[in-house]
Amino acid sequence: MKRVGEVLSALFDERFIKKAHGYSKLFASWAEFTEKNGIAAAAAHSRIRELDRGILQVEADHPGWIQILQTKESKLLDDFQRHFPDLDISGISLMLSRKE
Repeated sequence: MKRVGEVLSALFDERFIKKAHGYSKLFASWAEFTEKNGIAAAAAHSRIRELDRGILQVEADHPGWIQILQTKESKLLDDFQRHFPDLDISGISLMLSRKE
């Protein structure tokens, strides 16, 4: 019978942990990249929702913020591609967040 530690090690191998750390850094970089591109205020009104099949999905709380983000979309994409090459980010999708 295997010990719990052995089972967990098998589940969370080094590759998985490295990838999870990359995702964590990706989500944390949003404020930094918006500030770098001159739209720091947008970070308080938007967030990375997920990365799905190479598309970084970003949601904003108002259509005006989406328009502002669109003005810097290509520069933001360049930043993400340069800083996270292993994640194969090929585009950004901007959407309005759902009010619940």
